[in-house]
Amino acid sequence: MAKINLKASIISDDGVLNINTSGIRSKNKIIYKENNVTVTLFIHSNRIEMNRCCNEYEIYLIFDKNKDTISTYSLFGNSKKFSLETSIQKLKITKNLIEIIYNLEGNKFEYKLEVEDL
Repeated sequence: MAKINLKASIISDDGVLNINTSGIRSKNKIIYKENNVTVTLFIHSNRIEMNRCCNEYEIYLIFDKNKDTISTYSLFGNSKKFSLETSIQKLKITKNLIEIIYNLEGNKFEYKLEVEDL
């Protein structure tokens, strides 16, 4: 696993979150911390799987360039798992850049991750 520097941004109707941090990258996986949330990305040629986990919840998002998907949301301490309709408007995947514009249950999000090898 290689150490990397990351610049991440998430834009939604609720505001903008910008993160500058370090993380690790293996062949097709990136892991980093976003405040108290651990973010794990599994990167494929036309698909990104994103797991966001903290003490309170876990959300597993699936972004597929070719189709709408179902993501899941779980609250810890509650055995219920919620299904979330996820539709993609843009999915760009390169070695050092990931851009995703998507709707999650009708709410628009823009996610951008810039990666720099150390």
